Amino acid sequence: MAKEPTVSLSSADINSIVAALHESDWDEAVVSVGDVKISVARNGAHLPGGSTAMTTPAPVAEPVVAPVAAPAVAVSAPIPSSPAATAHAPANATDFAITAPSIGVLWRSPEPGATPFIEVGQRVEIGDTVCIVEIMKLMNNVASTVTGIVTAVHAENGATVEYGTPLFSVDVTAN
Repeated sequence: MAKEPTVSLSSADINSIVAALHESDWDEAVVSVGDVKISVARNGAHLPGGSTAMTTPAPVAEPVVAPVAAPAVAVSAPIPSSPAATAHAPANATDFAITAPSIGVLWRSPEPGATPFIEVGQRVEIGDTVCIVEIMKLMNNVASTVTGIVTAVHAENGATVEYGTPLFSVDVTAN
């Protein structure tokens, strides 16, 4: 009898699931991988209790309920001086960082080979899409919350980014 391959979830995988729910319009999600079942809810959504009889022959782990934080802000006031951010410190105090709203893969254009959403020297307006952050095949448009001129691109196309990673610097005084 062939043995089924063992599938495991890391904490990064679980964070990705929570982030995907956070970025979606869904109030709850249930994800099953191997014998692990994860249930995630927000906004008071009711998850099925662990006492419900399961019809699967394999034992299923108890649901893990992970609270989802408030929506991430895609733009922050001047870049904080943390070790990760100082590598991409803005050239002047009037630059603001557009940061990654979640972990994922950064895509600078809407499709491979297409022109990037924004380039250095280009003007951006509030609401303009500046890039896409992909998490678990879910594409999340990142919109600018400031108006100004792009002064720097801090992350390369296809790079893995984490929450808060500076992606672009925008000079907000260049109106």
